[in-house]
Amino acid sequence: MMENIEKQKYEGIFTIDPDREIHGELTLDGSRSSLYLWDKDFFHSYGNQNRIIKGVLNNLTKVSLINCITTLSSGQRGTNHEEIHYAKFFPHYVLFGDQHISPHDKSITEVNFVIDDATVLFNDYDAFGQIFDATPLIEQVVQYHTDYLTQHNIPHNAEIGPHPEIFYYTGKVEIFSTDTVLGRISAFHNPKYMFNVSPDGIEVKNTIFLKLRFCNTVTFMDAIYKTSRVLNFLELIVGCPQNIELWISKKGEEERSVNIRVYDSMSPKYERSENENRVHPADVLIDAVRNPIEFSRVLADWLIRDDIWHDSRSIFFANFSKQRFYDGDRLIVAANMFDILPDSAVPAEVELPENIKCALDSCRKIFKNLPSSPERDSALNALGRIGAVTLRRKIRHRAQLLIDMVGDRLPELLKATDEAVNCRNHYVHGSPSRIDYSKESHISTFLTETLEFVFAASDLIDAGWDIRDWCAGSRRISHPFGQYLETYKSDISKLISLLQSPK
Repeated sequence: MMENIEKQKYEGIFTIDPDREIHGELTLDGSRSSLYLWDKDFFHSYGNQNRIIKGVLNNLTKVSLINCITTLSSGQRGTNHEEIHYAKFFPHYVLFGDQHISPHDKSITEVNFVIDDATVLFNDYDAFGQIFDATPLIEQVVQYHTDYLTQHNIPHNAEIGPHPEIFYYTGKVEIFSTDTVLGRISAFHNPKYMFNVSPDGIEVKNTIFLKLRFCNTVTFMDAIYKTSRVLNFLELIVGCPQNIELWISKKGEEERSVNIRVYDSMSPKYERSENENRVHPADVLIDAVRNPIEFSRVLADWLIRDDIWHDSRSIFFANFSKQRFYDGDRLIVAANMFDILPDSAVPAEVELPENIKCALDSCRKIFKNLPSSPERDSALNALGRIGAVTLRRKIRHRAQLLIDMVGDRLPELLKATDEAVNCRNHYVHGSPSRIDYSKESHISTFLTETLEFVFAASDLIDAGWDIRDWCAGSRRISHPFGQYLETYKSDISKLISLLQSPK
């Protein structure tokens, strides 16, 4: 990650009204971030103008605080001879740069961001290398370097030893790039060098950046939203939620681009310890470096459908961020993802025979003529659902995409999805269950994982992901999908055994 700006305090002058400048201290600390303002004269701390507060820090950096909430209204303190007025705000976003940003202006041209596992997702290990026995090449390299330094009047006298080595960067910058409905998305290397080469050695530190260049200029909040959609896709491919550092580019004067650092006070913070088992590069769902065409195609198609899938996907990623924490609520929420899928993702309603339609009409007339009551209304609602696509059928429909491609890896998958619906109905409606989930929490977890796996994997298959090719790999267990498949057969056997046992 880049320079850490969190847990820092910044002093400066902030504009609370069009012509009112006030001293303040800005603290960046996640959900505890704050802007504390004080002045010898009274000032208002409420009002729409305070949704955006602009300031200039003591180091002359311009800051724009967006979506500010007053957390401590105007107060005062002091002595009989002197007093100050103060107020405190919570800023959802803090933007640092050479210019201020108005969140309503369509001036943002692109976003650059860094995520935790960029080097796992874009494992471009051929871009850097080391030649241990560089004897055949070292004289040519040293001579070239000597000639360059001589031209710039820099003394140089490199002596070649018996065990020369060469460390290199190929100079490849762009890793992948593709056009999508949101704009052009790319990943690129950004190596930084320790130029003070000395007997201490040399160092090259590489950071992989991602860029989203918009088709047209957008507002700040549009830029944040569009970036979050790309981030969700990357998190799914790499297998875990990601911390993100973000910069926006604004079209400045004379078409000059201005880069602005963004701090999101409410962005989730995921602890990533040094010893934590990360997803192995071979386990990511699509290798963006070795297979950029598939990666680009799936990414572009996945984003095309994001508007109509947004509600369901938002539920999935809220669950996904919990990683290995499971409870009954997570299973209920996972089932709800399928209930709000767009019509294009689920089977059509059942065409009822005429005799059943006639019976339904007769029943509706009978119940409608009864006095209003919860029981009467419940019966009418139940009649209205006859012929509609049930939750069970929706999930089966999505699961069939997996069965058609890797059914040998997922025997009896429909038994698992059906029981997941039964489990959900047990938690929601108190429906009888053959399994005591309070004693079989592992099975409840398995059913939750089944719903999430079916949802996300079938979504990627719709976008063109070749799950068969991924399953054919020698190791896949560090990705959640791989973990699920690794234990699937033992889990499904346990489930079937419990279902067949006397209640």
